[in-house]
Amino acid sequence: MRAATTRIPVLAVLAALALALGLGLGGCGADDDAPERPVPPASAGLSPQVEVASPTLRRSRVAHGFVEPVQLAQEPGPRGRVLVLERAGTARWLDGDGPADGAPFLDLRGRVSTKDEQGLLGLVFVGDGRGGAEDRVVVHESDRDGRNRVVRYPVRDGRVDVAAGQPLLDVEQPYANHNGGEPVLGPDGRLYVGLGDGGSAYDPRQKAQDRRSMLGKILSTDPAAPTPRWRQVAIGLRNPWRLSFDARTGALWVADAGRDSSEAQTEEIDRIPAAALRRPDAPVNLGWSAYEGARIQRNRELTTGLRLIWPVASYTQRDGCNAVGGLALRGAAAGAVPALRDRYVFGDTCSGLVWSLPADAEAGAELRREGVRVPRQTSYLLDRRGRLLVSSLDGLVHRLRDAG
Repeated sequence: MRAATTRIPVLAVLAALALALGLGLGGCGADDDAPERPVPPASAGLSPQVEVASPTLRRSRVAHGFVEPVQLAQEPGPRGRVLVLERAGTARWLDGDGPADGAPFLDLRGRVSTKDEQGLLGLVFVGDGRGGAEDRVVVHESDRDGRNRVVRYPVRDGRVDVAAGQPLLDVEQPYANHNGGEPVLGPDGRLYVGLGDGGSAYDPRQKAQDRRSMLGKILSTDPAAPTPRWRQVAIGLRNPWRLSFDARTGALWVADAGRDSSEAQTEEIDRIPAAALRRPDAPVNLGWSAYEGARIQRNRELTTGLRLIWPVASYTQRDGCNAVGGLALRGAAAGAVPALRDRYVFGDTCSGLVWSLPADAEAGAELRREGVRVPRQTSYLLDRRGRLLVSSLDGLVHRLRDAG
């Protein structure tokens, strides 16, 4: 039975916005001397929100004892285990109600910087999980100098051989915030990685719209290639914190995190169609920092000639300060949480709110508050057992399921 709802009116004016682990932004209005830009459609403004009268989801604790978990990853294979990444550089298996005993699966302590928003940012398995020579992981990390590095490591004797890593990408970060998030594998077998705009606030170096820079981009390459050839899939990102693919449509979902400010800042959820991902010479433009969501920013240039994609959903600091990308739950994948069938579920680190929206919705989609909070959330995963798991910087792993 569908829960009764009460509607929260859309903000008439943009209110205060976001504090995302330090993620920067800013500006308001258009510069009088700036060239004319495309006018965002009215539908791309802040999302209307519906709050359920009774919770559709409930939260339970699955595990504790981890240290600042930033991502949940799934081992390949039908019985693949859940891996919990810790910001300081370790990754440990989820075993029972806590970390597995013994040495961590991955240990980069002493090799990564943990200043501000840096650290171990993400991991994806690119082997078959059978223990053979092809077992590898790709890791996104901040090195001791604060540079963004994407490294391919072999897995030997059940652990990552950190001494045998092969760098796939090495990008200088001018600031210690806006370092982006996890690598993911697409349905096309390619590796996708999101990088933030370089940090500070307001994208002062205007890297996100600069095609010559890797910053503020979503990049893609063949993860098995001896020498990676990266291409830009999307430009115009502030700080992509979690990417995921829609199993039905092949679209790429992106949560682009915002920052605190005295001005109205916007957290946004973007969706890049599968067809756009297949165009190697024509990345899409998500707008930052020429736009913040659907709002024109003054004194910021826009790269023209690319398709502009407006947010599917957006909200302000009134509702949180760091959007955490989640998952589009399709078909059997929504078995344990039928309230989320054919919906994209996501949340916010600062407010702990959990929302969902129709996975096929257009720009400006209505957000449904699910009546549950996960404090300091950082990552979503649907594991092999059908559990919808959420990690928290508090050291916990939670499960979300239907409230009924």
